[in-house]
Amino acid sequence: MFDSLSVRFGLLGVAVIGFVLILRKLYPKPYPAIPYNEASAKRLTGDIMDLAPLIKETNEFSDALFTVTTQKLGTPIAQLLFPGIRKPLIVLEDAREIEDIIVRRHKEFDKAPMALETIGPMFPRASLAQFTTPELKAQKQLWADVMSTEFLRKVAAPNIHKSTCELLELWRLKASATSKDQAFNVHDDFKNAALDAIWVAVVGEEPGTTRYEIKRLQSQLAGNKTFKEDRPIGSFLKEQVAYISNTIARNSNTPSPKLAQKFETYTPRYRKFRSTVSGEMRRVMKKAVARYQSLELGNLEDDAIDTCAMDLVLRRQILQAKKAGVAPSDPTKDENMLDEMFAMLVGGHDSTANTLCWFVRYMEAFPAVQTQLRSTLKTAFPGSALPSAAQILDADIPYLDGTCEEGLRLAGTAKANLRQALVDTQILGCPVPKGAEIFMNYHINRSPVPVDEAKRSETSRAAAEKREGDGFCGVAGRDLGSFQPRRWIVVDETTGKERFDAYALPSLAFGGGFRGCFGRKLAMMEFRIMVVLLVLSFEFLPLPEEYKSMAAKEKIFREPDFPFARIRAL
Repeated sequence: MFDSLSVRFGLLGVAVIGFVLILRKLYPKPYPAIPYNEASAKRLTGDIMDLAPLIKETNEFSDALFTVTTQKLGTPIAQLLFPGIRKPLIVLEDAREIEDIIVRRHKEFDKAPMALETIGPMFPRASLAQFTTPELKAQKQLWADVMSTEFLRKVAAPNIHKSTCELLELWRLKASATSKDQAFNVHDDFKNAALDAIWVAVVGEEPGTTRYEIKRLQSQLAGNKTFKEDRPIGSFLKEQVAYISNTIARNSNTPSPKLAQKFETYTPRYRKFRSTVSGEMRRVMKKAVARYQSLELGNLEDDAIDTCAMDLVLRRQILQAKKAGVAPSDPTKDENMLDEMFAMLVGGHDSTANTLCWFVRYMEAFPAVQTQLRSTLKTAFPGSALPSAAQILDADIPYLDGTCEEGLRLAGTAKANLRQALVDTQILGCPVPKGAEIFMNYHINRSPVPVDEAKRSETSRAAAEKREGDGFCGVAGRDLGSFQPRRWIVVDETTGKERFDAYALPSLAFGGGFRGCFGRKLAMMEFRIMVVLLVLSFEFLPLPEEYKSMAAKEKIFREPDFPFARIRAL
């Protein structure tokens, strides 16, 4: 009897000990020497119980994450704790160190798996969905000239100008049709204009989205009850892009984004997206290939015949094949090329539209800036005619440059990004183990927490010495929540004239380094042209109180909850 009880109690003790050991494994396991919420380390859910309600309340995942970690602890680096089955997420909110990591420390950090999992299943061969490899470098090199300033000025700029002028025409109709300068939602209009611009830049054909909206509104104003014109290809493309953007945003918030995205690729809806968009891309590819294959070798080396990004890449592939004496491969089956163009279409369309939505909100919220910018532009471009794309891009206007940079900074369209440590390293004096993932804040809209300079990396300190500081302690770093273009303007000591200082503060809107935004030059060109034409054509009037909130929702990109404008045509 005694032996039987001993065995039972012994087994019970082993079970209890086993349960305790298993339970201990489920508790968060913080990395050593990196700040974290101590209370969160003592509960199975870690920081999730604090994070989840905040995300639900604000619809901004990134800002909620910073709120419960770095902001709560008052430190530039912290950890977000998960249950023990998942490693912590290192959170970094110091613009100088982030810039240093993405620009100068690429051998220590690369894209994080979590970042690739949200895009990879849908565009597996796109460069933004791959780790850094020799194959990726070759792929990026093939597309590098597509984003050269010379090529963009020749191919993209005129089409951006044209699509913007169509947007202006649409808004003039809206301004004439509404009573008392009624506010209207600008998000769809910017999406249409951005889609028109990027599609023609990528494949060389106009999708006609804004032109269709103009004709439909004209028909309504004429009193017609029905509008019978067939929808253009742009309308169908826009639906597909919206589907992809919403799907990526939705699946990113699931427990397993990678599995959710992978499952999505087997659905009829995803197959419709690939069929519609790739069908259009393959159609224009075949036309371009037929045109190039009939050319002699010497003519193929002339880039003057390129009309879009796809032309340039196709022509070079055919040229390489002819030089090698082999038959060119079928580009319509080139998944690398198709996925690269898919990614350009989705990313370039949505990010630009959201940034422009924020810009018109700032013009309304900061009327003195709007007035100063318009006055400056009228001085630079006298006369009643709107300036051409070439005139806008050639003009040296520091206040315009400052306004554009300030719009990109404050919008925070791409709020944050992820990197993974490739080696054991350090960030701000804290040890970061190989494989750790770092969530970095790209949105510079508040003053940074002071950091002991000795804790910064050598490359970060060297960059600050070269620039004579980091900007945050001077005029440029004041009142970072407000829209002040002059924070980017300095007086040249030699000439006494004002000039734009691109290094007044770290610039993170497009990331940086080898893994920075591939379409940065195109986006900057588009933003500059559209800002000039919009501000010269319309006055942005005060909004009703119900639309003045600057609240936002974060999907792939951060977009305003109230993307409205009241305009008066000039």
